[in-house]
Amino acid sequence: MQRPTGPWRRRLLLAPLWALLSVAPGSAWSQADTDTTTAMLKVVLADGSHKTFTRADLERLPTESASARLRDGPAFNVNGVSVTTLLRLSGLDLSAPVGAGQVVGHALIARAADGYRAVFGLADFDPHFGHPPVLVNWVNADGSTLSPRVGPFQLINTGESRPGRWVRQLVSLEVKSMP
Repeated sequence: MQRPTGPWRRRLLLAPLWALLSVAPGSAWSQADTDTTTAMLKVVLADGSHKTFTRADLERLPTESASARLRDGPAFNVNGVSVTTLLRLSGLDLSAPVGAGQVVGHALIARAADGYRAVFGLADFDPHFGHPPVLVNWVNADGSTLSPRVGPFQLINTGESRPGRWVRQLVSLEVKSMP
């Protein structure tokens, strides 16, 4: 018997793996994408300290509302917790006079579950610089839970109409010192 080559060989080798993954649709793999009760958002500061927020934690925080727009589309309302608030609760209070040098020399990286990341200057979150709010939310405008493709958390930069730095499936916010 001749051994399969090329893509057929790859398919035969991967068949047992696909079978295992598809056997239990209610397994931990599929629940990880849809279980909003255990979802966590991690905030890591430049000194290495960190804080983790669950959806229940976020729901207890004061929310802000802002108008956002996608390119030429109609404006819509976004409700969520500001990144500035999450940074403050994690130990970095940008409303205090920390000094511009400390703020402009740092970046914030928003990371998604699929590896996507968006980079901001930390000054984008400092209220002294006067930028529109960047919000973390977990519900659609109609109050329904975000779909697994988008949630459980997403970051919306209400000051940008091009969603390149809007991060769906948000898992972490990391402050990094820039050299």
